[in-house]
Amino acid sequence: MSKQQELIDMIESLDILKTYQKFENTINNDKELKRRFSEMKALQKQLVNAKMIHKTNAMNQFQTAYDEVRQSIETDPMIETYLFMQQELNDLLKEIKEIIENEINHALAKYQIESGK
Repeated sequence: MSKQQELIDMIESLDILKTYQKFENTINNDKELKRRFSEMKALQKQLVNAKMIHKTNAMNQFQTAYDEVRQSIETDPMIETYLFMQQELNDLLKEIKEIIENEINHALAKYQIESGK
């Protein structure tokens, strides 16, 4: 098995990733969340359109409605947990990337010293 596949297998076996994927699946199948996301997207489009035609009152109304829907989504306990886990996974992946980069740089430096370059 290649080192790349070993790393992929190791990441895929992480409990946090498995839990994150379960949350993602639950969120993707939640009809109420889908409805709120669709509503937020529609409000965002209306807000952009109002900005383009300089309708200040409409802009303010759409912005307020958009902020309310966005807040309701962001404060949903499932979404909060999902976003927290997403950040944890991103941090972990950054760490793994840094470890790989450091090992590559170390190996290159060692090679350059040994080869006299």
